Amino acid sequence: MEHSRRIGIHRYSEGRSQIAEDHLASETLIHLLSGERKIASLLGTPTELKELFLGHVFSEGYARLTGAEVRIERAQSGSISVSIDQRITPPQSSERIITSSCGACNADGLEELSDGLPIFSNNHPLIHHEVLYHALVLMKDRQHGFAKTGGMHAAALWNHHLGLRHLSEDIGRHNAVDKAIGSGLIAGESFDEEALLLSGRCGWDLVAKAARSGIGTIVCIGACSTLAADTARSLGMRIYSFMKQNSSVAIGHVSHFENNKP
Repeated sequence: MEHSRRIGIHRYSEGRSQIAEDHLASETLIHLLSGERKIASLLGTPTELKELFLGHVFSEGYARLTGAEVRIERAQSGSISVSIDQRITPPQSSERIITSSCGACNADGLEELSDGLPIFSNNHPLIHHEVLYHALVLMKDRQHGFAKTGGMHAAALWNHHLGLRHLSEDIGRHNAVDKAIGSGLIAGESFDEEALLLSGRCGWDLVAKAARSGIGTIVCIGACSTLAADTARSLGMRIYSFMKQNSSVAIGHVSHFENNKP
């Protein structure tokens, strides 16, 4: 299954229109199932589906299933079912379809949203601004799906000892995060020293996924929302947004963040 598909288009440029082809990011209805029970329905890119399943159920707080066998089936309609023979019981109803731009659509306040999210109690390692910036540059250089389509988000894991790993892309921000976390689970990673790198903005939903996964640091190219910032502060996490070569916006527990220049 490919992350993009070539389709016919009319390309308009400098007052002229011509028939051409373009690569569009693939978006498919993906059902996640535990036995016969549907855990969630996602709209996402149909790649790294085992990683997506394992990362989703872990980052949503359902279960850690590192050695699970995952079965993938494609329906004639084009939808994909990703199932596992183990029983998973979500803590709440998951019947809504999670789209590629979804956030916390059904809750209103910080207290309601943060209820049940674990506090990050591990030590934050010292990180240099320049190192984080170059990690994001390296991630961008490896975003082959985005380079081809211009329409895919990326997420990756990084730490000071091992560098950049588990880079994943998807039409949906949260799916890319699930895939990166799922890849880390399969590799047997411990997440308490990891930074989650994001190719775009950071909303509450991604902070929640990081918190449930034991990740204490998020680094993103784009903006950070108010709920993301407030939640990170309340949970002892840290976010570095608008990460550029010579500047960033630091939020939360940032005492272990050091510039290379005095």
